[in-house]
Amino acid sequence: MGRITDAMKAYFRSEGWEGQEPEEGVLVFRFEDELGHQWGCLAIAHEDAEQLAFYSVILTQVPEARRAEVTNFIMRTNYGMQVGNFEMDLDDGEIRFKTSVDVENAELTNALCDNLVSLNLMITGTYFDGLMSVITGEKRALEVVGVLDDPDDDDDESDDEDDSDD
Repeated sequence: MGRITDAMKAYFRSEGWEGQEPEEGVLVFRFEDELGHQWGCLAIAHEDAEQLAFYSVILTQVPEARRAEVTNFIMRTNYGMQVGNFEMDLDDGEIRFKTSVDVENAELTNALCDNLVSLNLMITGTYFDGLMSVITGEKRALEVVGVLDDPDDDDDESDDEDDSDD
């Protein structure tokens, strides 16, 4: 084992996360947030690159007919996001949210792992319902992204201002 794998395993052990290790340097988990949303989690230690990546994997794959609209959602959501990003496999419709850290010349501490994982889980939970509504076709990307990005924005005020130009 390498130092990234050792630190990653130590962190998840300290948090009580029981996962599977399908191969060296890879841990797989199932997660359920406080709202009952469930998704898969994947932690990968890239020893040669001295990096740790953590993924939240949405369990529903995007049907081919919905991939363009979901891509729109992902691009709009990722734009301006300071840490992490959503990505979609255009061949099979798998969606993941990724956070990662490069620890070349640095120690991978439990605090650093916790920041990486906690932020990932929080962002995935925040966007989960909106993403699912776009996957199922219930809503379009434009209907969802603005609301999620600025939930405190008063839409009524901006609508009134926009109406004056008509």
